[in-house]
Amino acid sequence: MERFFALVTGGVVPLCLLLAGAGFFILCGWRMAAHPKKTLLGMWRASAGQGTSPAAAFSVALAGTLGVGNVTGVAAALAAGGPGALFWMWAAAFLAMPVKYAEITLAQAEAVEETRRHGGAMYYIQKAFRGRAGRVLAVVFTLFCLFAMLTLGGTMQSHAAAEAMAGVFGVPPLAVGILLAAGVGLVLWRGADRVEAFCARLMPLLCALFVGASLAVIFARAASLPAVLLSVFRGAFSFRAAAGGLFASSAMAALRAGVMRGLVSNEAGCGTAPLAHAAGHAKTPAQQGFWGIFEVFVDTVLLCTLTGLCILLSGKMTAGDGTLSALSAFLPLGAAAGPLFALILLFFAFATELCWAHYGGECLYFLTKKEKADRRVVPAVAFSSIVGALLAPELLWRLTDAAVAGMTLVNLSALWRCRHVVKTETEAFFTAGDTEKAEAAPRPRRLFRRRAGSSER
Repeated sequence: MERFFALVTGGVVPLCLLLAGAGFFILCGWRMAAHPKKTLLGMWRASAGQGTSPAAAFSVALAGTLGVGNVTGVAAALAAGGPGALFWMWAAAFLAMPVKYAEITLAQAEAVEETRRHGGAMYYIQKAFRGRAGRVLAVVFTLFCLFAMLTLGGTMQSHAAAEAMAGVFGVPPLAVGILLAAGVGLVLWRGADRVEAFCARLMPLLCALFVGASLAVIFARAASLPAVLLSVFRGAFSFRAAAGGLFASSAMAALRAGVMRGLVSNEAGCGTAPLAHAAGHAKTPAQQGFWGIFEVFVDTVLLCTLTGLCILLSGKMTAGDGTLSALSAFLPLGAAAGPLFALILLFFAFATELCWAHYGGECLYFLTKKEKADRRVVPAVAFSSIVGALLAPELLWRLTDAAVAGMTLVNLSALWRCRHVVKTETEAFFTAGDTEKAEAAPRPRRLFRRRAGSSER
């Protein structure tokens, strides 16, 4: 068993290099680097007809990527790699953006319209490999995702939130677990539409609070900021900093609970974000893909950078598996720092649990084709939330590493096989002068149509 874990979860660096290579290929090969202005305009011009707006789908996906790791993960990364680790997080985020764009664009192109819009990595995985192999790989991906819903999106989030609330307010962990379980169940029971509406309101508020509190810390020690930034660039190219930064950027989502390793910070490449973005009703698939680029920017470039600067300014780069060790970095804000960030982390954990529960509902729908699948995952999510608040079993973290690694490998293989669809969608958008022309431009939409020689959407 130890050898199995060493093989699957110990190969963080090769997996990161694979993701970085995929990002570099997409960025350079698909003309995205040559059209930064159109890339930005494509996102801001995205509009919705009937159904979920592109921004609402983005908010759900953002809820899944943001979490307590935006504090604990950055603290562990800086402790492992020094100030230069922050530079490598930026570099990895830059290469993660095109990967996130590609998987979201493909999910949009292969989404299905039924009673509501459904899509995700399992849909294009099934079509990419075709036949029994495609169905088996799609089911394997789905089962991995359901497992990650219970661990990465359940027990880890509630454990970190319970630790923070107990340390700052003295709230019993069981009460925090029950509170999170009840909140997630209440929203999820009302359907996927309520999840999207709730996240669209909650995530901007949480991000604004986190940014505001972090800037208060930075401004309080603004005199030390130039020296801190200089230390980031000076330490960026030492072996220790590069190793720590690579680990952070490829494993931050796992570190959001402070105890797990081996997952991508912004979840680019592992195929989870397409589950949320596929529901967006953008005019073209490429437009929704651009929201994925913005998602990576908010998660890693903005919030993780602010966290890193606060920690470096405090001078407390402590490698803590617990949330409280990272919270101590924000004490320069004053006595209100602990309670403020504890509450922010609680709501981050709640949003992440809610998003992953929604992902689980979409996975269950893919397997059963039964509507209101979100409701069917509520008991499992509630149980994982309560257990996570009370326990921190190491075996679950390591199993989740393996599950996410498996999801990433299957998803990247499907992206490679379907690269012609994403490339054609991208070129059609960039070739057209504006959104309307891009929408009308002929291009293959479905994988089967592409291989049959059809050029219709």
